[in-house]
Amino acid sequence: MKLHPWLRAAAAQLSGAREAGRLPPALLVHEAPGTGARQLAVLFAQLRFCSGDRPPCGQCSHCRRVEQGEHPDFIIVEPDTEKSRLGQISVTQAREIGQQLALSSYEGRGTVLVIQPADAMNRNAANALLKTLEEPRPDAHLLLLTSMPSQLPATIRSRCQKLTVPAPDRAAVLEWLATERPQHRNDWPRVLDVLGVAPLAALEADVGRILAIREDIERVLEGAAQGRLDVIRVAHGWAGEDLPLRLAGLENCLTDRILTMRAGSRLPGAGRDINMASALRLLAELGELRRQLAEAALNRPLAVERQLWRLQGA
Repeated sequence: MKLHPWLRAAAAQLSGAREAGRLPPALLVHEAPGTGARQLAVLFAQLRFCSGDRPPCGQCSHCRRVEQGEHPDFIIVEPDTEKSRLGQISVTQAREIGQQLALSSYEGRGTVLVIQPADAMNRNAANALLKTLEEPRPDAHLLLLTSMPSQLPATIRSRCQKLTVPAPDRAAVLEWLATERPQHRNDWPRVLDVLGVAPLAALEADVGRILAIREDIERVLEGAAQGRLDVIRVAHGWAGEDLPLRLAGLENCLTDRILTMRAGSRLPGAGRDINMASALRLLAELGELRRQLAEAALNRPLAVERQLWRLQGA
């Protein structure tokens, strides 16, 4: 398996733990969004199951089947989208996890079970999982992958070892993207403006769609700065399926503007300076709104309208 370059440091930590005989029974992987930390889960399972002399060999039956998703003792649990409209991992799934980790492994080399994203567990699921963490099977390993570890109960976080995958350097990501999809070399900076430094999300994105969202965000920021934003029209236009992207892009672009102001530079095209305290509060509220989007009862146009009024008043 060819690891993404920004995962190599974390991979080295896992390899070192395996050499020391200390692969943890419970590991919380805090990944920056769009960094593909599932590769680390695959590596963890290969380190655990490999029958070669220097794991992971990548060639033995265990390594190959783990990478292909066909090893019976390497299990990945994700939200059940057919049963949960909110994209949650249910208490039923959490109980099944407990049952799977209580049973002996199929091939006698232990079990590696991955929950991704771990923050998708609802409260009941998290409570059910806690019982599993309190009574681990000696040869079982539970990996929790999340970009929002603060959404997990402290009782779960405290029972896990931590592995952090930070956002990679923007310049390095731009270079990597230009190598992977060179036809968009000049577009990648604006794509990252919307998606953040999330290389895999950028690689898989519809570039034309992201660029259109980027232009729309810029128009909204300029309109708000000049006090002429048609808030109600924009709120209803933004409330569709692209809303998470638009909010994330607005956060990223607003952050860039704040950093520019802190550096003492004038914002191009801005009618006035941003009130720093108001802008920072708005950033926090935008992040909270993005987390609330999974709630079926959320009135999206109204929620967006409220934030746009705050943006115009910032």
